[in-house]
Amino acid sequence: MANAQQGATRAAEPAGYTIRKRKNSRWWEVLDPSGELVCLTVYRRGAKEVVRRLAA
Repeated sequence: MANAQQGATRAAEPAGYTIRKRKNSRWWEVLDPSGELVCLTVYRRGAKEVVRRLAA
């Protein structure tokens, strides 16, 4: 729980995309396999949907 509060949350997603919460922010990042930013979302659910659509 301490990691989530510090913004170090990372979740492995299909097709190599990564969802990460920005530190001290409400924004969620979607990163491609090379680590480049694809998009920012306010909600984690939105980030998951972006990854789902990209992987389709």
